[in-house]
Amino acid sequence: MKLKNNSLNAGGFAHPKFSDETILNINSDDISVIRFEGVEVRIVKINNEPWFVAKDVCDALQLTNSRAALLALDEDEKDVSLIYTLGGNQKLNIISESGFYKLIARSRKATTKGTFAHRFTNWVFRDVIPSIRKTGAYGVPFSALNDFTKRQQQYQITASKHGRDLQSCKQKKADLQREERELWKKYQPDFLDGEIH
Repeated sequence: MKLKNNSLNAGGFAHPKFSDETILNINSDDISVIRFEGVEVRIVKINNEPWFVAKDVCDALQLTNSRAALLALDEDEKDVSLIYTLGGNQKLNIISESGFYKLIARSRKATTKGTFAHRFTNWVFRDVIPSIRKTGAYGVPFSALNDFTKRQQQYQITASKHGRDLQSCKQKKADLQREERELWKKYQPDFLDGEIH
């Protein structure tokens, strides 16, 4: 991970106003992905602290206006990071652990029992954060997930080609069987009685 003119490496002082000079360049080894009931949240490790991709958290908390949610956070609880995605490098808003807690506290759905947001926050508080604190990680490393995804896509392409090849072979076999029946029918019709179908 390379830090580029960012206050995160300057003793923990509040972030300056966002600009292209303060963007964190994150490599795929610093990213992990957690999945809960089909919803994925990317976690970025910066100075051994978990930072969460804001859009993923807002989706999980069912917050429809992520901009308003981010405006409510203090400057030192949010930043912008250049993160590798399957679509290439993208500038994404990230939030600190304390920013994540604030979003949960301000989310009505996160405190309403029975909602997805409530189940998600319980899972994060009970499993994810304690694991990050104890082991430094939780979830699948993004580089491994990215490699798996590429291999899975290649498999699907290969399987699709093999499937088309198999269908083509089955069709060719049926055509040959039909042609053989026609030959026998034309040149030796009495041979067809019970021999070739």
